[in-house]
This record gives sequence, structure tokens and C-alpha cells, in this order.
Amino acid sequence: MRYYENKKVLITGASSGIGAAFSRQLAKKGAQLIVTARREDRLRQLADELQMDRNTKVMVIPCDLSDPAGPKTLFRRLMENNIEVDILINNAGFGYNGPFEEEEAEVYDKMMQVNMSALVGLTRLLLPDMLARKTGGILNVASMAGFLPIPYFSVYSATKQFVINFSWSLWRELRGTGVHVCVLCPGPVDTGFQQVAGISKKKVAFRSLQSPESVARKGLMGLSKNKGMQLSRPLLRILYLMSKYLPLKFGLMVGRIAMKK
Repeated sequence: MRYYENKKVLITGASSGIGAAFSRQLAKKGAQLIVTARREDRLRQLADELQMDRNTKVMVIPCDLSDPAGPKTLFRRLMENNIEVDILINNAGFGYNGPFEEEEAEVYDKMMQVNMSALVGLTRLLLPDMLARKTGGILNVASMAGFLPIPYFSVYSATKQFVINFSWSLWRELRGTGVHVCVLCPGPVDTGFQQVAGISKKKVAFRSLQSPESVARKGLMGLSKNKGMQLSRPLLRILYLMSKYLPLKFGLMVGRIAMKK
């Protein structure tokens, strides 16, 4: 897959999970990486690993995308270093599982900022240069949780539905420009997401977890082919189609059973 060779790729949420898997796979494909997340120590460890194993060029830019100023701060750092981003991977995100009223409003504000506002902000800041060069790529990481409203996962599922709709719209707008757009929709993945979100792995939906590596591989393939949407495993196509054609009340019932604590 030579699509990524010598490309400068910015990966948000790169310090662990799917973001780290994206970084390792892109290093193998000959990309130059800009990695960002809140945890600088983990980013440095990842950069050292990739530079030692693959002699990959890696720039570390710590940034907190839950801060509304985060996207512009990150963009300013890129401009100060004269870095033109060829491909943006909007991977950063987090969730919460539980009754809506039991979590602090501040947590929901940060979730919406990271999952939606920062994603849109970075895309808006970086897209004009891609269009001017008539080449580029934007890979947005959503989730199967965005297929339907999910009780006890309400804000997270809503943010991921936003990402799906935004990505499809952008994909259609940018056809013929040379800029690829793809939204990656994984099912449950074996990362630290469940712990942060307060999800028990005993839940039926989380007993069969994909590896971050397999999910990242699917996402990179989907973007290189400009697929619009890339599901992380074939089974999700059935769930996606069910979400379109089955009654909403049925979907809400299934979601409630799956996610209620």
C-alpha cells in the first residue's frame, strides 16, 4: 500500500490503543509521523520505539484536545515547524457508560469537544492546503455506537453519529478533488477505552474484542481506497443495515439491554 509512503501523517490520540497501532503500521509503510495526545511520556516512548525499529521520522506534539483552544494550538505548532500535513487521522475520543444524570456536565462538555469539535476544527484548519495541493486524506474514527441512539451510552453514541454523518457529507463534497475521506467504524476494541468509559467486559457486546492492529489496518485500507465508510469487521455490516431498516424502538431496546449497568 504505497499510498502512505513518504506522506506526513498527523495522528490524534496516538499515545495508546488504535492511535498507537496506526502509528506502528504507518511507520512500516514509510510514512512520516506527527503524533499528538495529552500524555507526552507515552508519545515519547512510541516515538523512540519507531525511530529505533524503523528509523521513522516522528514529531511529538503534546496537546489536550478537550481544551477548545487545542486544535488551533496544534495547528500553530505545525505552522511554526513548516509542516504540511498530507493525511489527518482524527482518532482521539472517549466515552462514558451509565445513567446520563450520574456523570458531571463537565465530562460531557469535554467528550463533545474531543469527539466532535476538535475533529471538525482540525479538519477545517488542514483541509484548505490539501485542496490546494489536490491531494490528501482525512480518516475519522467513529464507532458502531454511532449507528443508533444507545441508552446509557447516550452522549458518546450521539457524538459518533455526528462523526459518521459529517464524514459522509465531506466525502461527497470532496469527490474529484484528490482528497480522500473515510470514516472508520469499529466494534468493541481491546484498548483502555472500556476502563475509561466504565464498561464491564462482562457485557455481551464486549466479550469479543478486536485488536487495535486489525482495526487500524482496516482504516488505513479504507482511506487509501477512498471508501467513504470502512467497517472493522464483516459482521458490522449486518448491524449497520439493521440500524437502517428495523424500527427505532427495537434498536433502543437492544441498546438498553446491551449497555445498562
